[in-house]
Amino acid sequence: MERYLGAHVSASGGLKNAIANGLELEVNSIQTMFSAPMRWSTKDIDEKQIEEFAEAAANSNIKKILFHGVYLINLARAEKQMFHLSKLSLLTHLSASAKLAEGIKERGSECEVLGVTFHPGSAKDLTPEEGVKRISYGLNWILEQLKGGMILLESSAGSGQIMGDTLEELVAMREGVEDKARVGYVLDTQHMFVSGYDWRDNLDGIISQIESTIGLENVKAFHLNDSMKPFDSHKDRHANLGEGEIGSEAIKKLLSHSKLADKPFILETPNLKSMATARKEVAVLKSLAQ
Repeated sequence: MERYLGAHVSASGGLKNAIANGLELEVNSIQTMFSAPMRWSTKDIDEKQIEEFAEAAANSNIKKILFHGVYLINLARAEKQMFHLSKLSLLTHLSASAKLAEGIKERGSECEVLGVTFHPGSAKDLTPEEGVKRISYGLNWILEQLKGGMILLESSAGSGQIMGDTLEELVAMREGVEDKARVGYVLDTQHMFVSGYDWRDNLDGIISQIESTIGLENVKAFHLNDSMKPFDSHKDRHANLGEGEIGSEAIKKLLSHSKLADKPFILETPNLKSMATARKEVAVLKSLAQ
């Protein structure tokens, strides 16, 4: 079975450049963003971008594509304006991803657009239970506006009142959604580690927990990161593979787990800051996946 190994890549200068950057890194899976991470994006993608990206993807060896929402999104926000901006931004991302997926499909390519992943948000003005309901409400609104596309909740490190640091909380968000078939998950290894999931000593136990809560079939990808911060610290600080608290041995076992053989593993490590260091990080990823 072909393994899906990839990295977050820039789309600077045009969305199609994300494909070119993925090819330069010699990966078969990529994650990219439609706009700058700290800027609201509510403008839909145009036909030229769809044509160029779909053509580039269909004629490449990229097999899995994941889009990431901007970091400003917060569906757990009580304040109406920020909540509505978050919904609109996610709706725009979902619409774009669905159009790109259709464009790729029309070209007969096996390349798959996994969907749009995002950080659920911080319930600073709400209780955790109210935050979960707010997120589910927002997701229902978004999915009602558009019939295509997949939304993927990302696991969090859980500092402060950040939502989604436990599998139980993630599944509760999806439970409140009517169209559950269009909601899945992306699990971040660093976020989970600092939230109390110890990949070093409890890999099989964590896989069993995933199966019994959110369902392994609903996990569409992993963000593969080592951790600068210690276990159960709830601090979101990624480290390069093998240079953090999780370590090479645990990452290697995670990558080789038989139940995860079909899951894309996508890097978000500090080494991705330049193409030169990103190539080195991809080489480490491939060596650990052997």
